Amino acid sequence: MKLDWLKPVAVDPGPHVAVYADVSRNNETGAHEIDLRWRDARDGLSAQGAPSAALEALDEVAGEPVEVGGRVGRALVASAQGVELDVLLPDPPLRDEATTGPVAHLMPLVRSLADDVRYVLVELDRAGADITVSRSDSPRGGEKRTVEGGHDVLHKVPGGGWSALRYQRRVEDSWDHNAGAVADALADLVRTEHPEVVLLTGDVKAAAALRDKAAKPVLELLAEVPGGSRHAGAKEDAFAAAVAQALEVVRRRRRDALVDEFEQEIGRTRSGQGPDGTGGAGRAVEGMRAVVGALSRGQVRTLLLRDDPSSDLRLWIGDDPTQVATTAEDLRSMGVGDPLEVRADAALLRALAATDAEIELVAERPVMDGGVGAVLRYADPSTAG
Repeated sequence: MKLDWLKPVAVDPGPHVAVYADVSRNNETGAHEIDLRWRDARDGLSAQGAPSAALEALDEVAGEPVEVGGRVGRALVASAQGVELDVLLPDPPLRDEATTGPVAHLMPLVRSLADDVRYVLVELDRAGADITVSRSDSPRGGEKRTVEGGHDVLHKVPGGGWSALRYQRRVEDSWDHNAGAVADALADLVRTEHPEVVLLTGDVKAAAALRDKAAKPVLELLAEVPGGSRHAGAKEDAFAAAVAQALEVVRRRRRDALVDEFEQEIGRTRSGQGPDGTGGAGRAVEGMRAVVGALSRGQVRTLLLRDDPSSDLRLWIGDDPTQVATTAEDLRSMGVGDPLEVRADAALLRALAATDAEIELVAERPVMDGGVGAVLRYADPSTAG
């Protein structure tokens, strides 16, 4: 998961207030319940010493009902300068939380969106396509646009003779022209929106024409999903399940590729054999001490974390986000005069965002010392230590 969008909040010196709440509206009292939850959270934050300016900024938005129905959650982060984040979550959080501290508590937000897949859905027929740009974990749905090729000679007719052949060629030319318009639109979207997959559904012959016209970056992302249509009559539940299955394939492939890379590189680190077969270390480390050491040097490309919402692990930090260590003494040895002890997950996310690194939450694989490891940008003599 990329953390660039969280960087301004993660590296801000704070203090911050973070609120995670169930804002589902399943009945007529939903709006009232949301308001009561905020009042309770506010009282708790005041008791924790949260900045009054941050609480007042949240007063403006936290009690308001969201415009999305069903089961959803909400993440709010604020500082004395105002509301920094207001994000609807695809599901309610594991539990309502309201915290304040020098580092923004962002792990519940990351946990909720860790499996998000950015995708483009193309519902195609021979006249054009409805194209939706969306994220799998967005409760709001996606941005939808329509592409019409403009050629309306679309259907072949039975019969023979030269006139019928000419008509059929005009039909095929129309399909090609309309497919070209859709292909051009998709090329622009792939370039600007950076989806992980382009899901294609609808008319089979139109899909074949699109494949002939699509640019290589689009073809590399195409995955066909059965059951969809631009027109009424499609079995929506079955199609939604097919889309969900296609997105799960993307998630699993993404995670497996990272885990495979980590296991290969950590094997080299454990054996002390570098990538070239000589002495050294692989581009991976494991265990909290080794990981925070790599973070402090800006080596981490992707952190792998076995997420434990009940964890009470703590780390020590300095003013600079890369000043992070397992003990206060380690930080003092780095020249930090007044280390602070904070949640380990908050400190890790702060350092990851500051160094443009990513995070992947994992389960059974890989096996890691302390449930934490990292794939590195580079290895050097400090890596194995």
